[in-house]
Amino acid sequence: MTLFFRTPLLLSGLLASLCACAQTPATPTPANDYPVQVSLAGKTYTLGNEEQRCTLLKPDHSALPLDMPWPCHFSVGSDGKAHVETYKNVPIVIVLHVMPIAQNSLECRSEYRALRLNNEQLEPSVIARSASCLRGTGDQKDYTALFDW
Repeated sequence: MTLFFRTPLLLSGLLASLCACAQTPATPTPANDYPVQVSLAGKTYTLGNEEQRCTLLKPDHSALPLDMPWPCHFSVGSDGKAHVETYKNVPIVIVLHVMPIAQNSLECRSEYRALRLNNEQLEPSVIARSASCLRGTGDQKDYTALFDW
């Protein structure tokens, strides 16, 4: 094929792929598609909505208010389930509240806090705030830096 025919063909393929990308906006996934249950030390913990506030429901049916807005969810592992990070033999999870600034916006405001199960005591960290739509596992320091060790 000559250069005369290859250039328009290449340009039309490039234009078609750009149009396809432009037609599918990447909007943040609704919070109800994210994990709200996690297993720590063989016990199941569930996030719940109490008067539009995020609450952690413990296995003994008591509730721990997390001082974050609803909806909230756990950080997502590569398997689509809640990610549990272990540091110094202590399991840690992150609870997130992520809210787009506007509908179909790629800008978000988020709040998150880590929860660790240390000596069978559940300890919440301070709340951290971010301008991010990310909901994945994050880095180990996201789990550990919010606590005194």
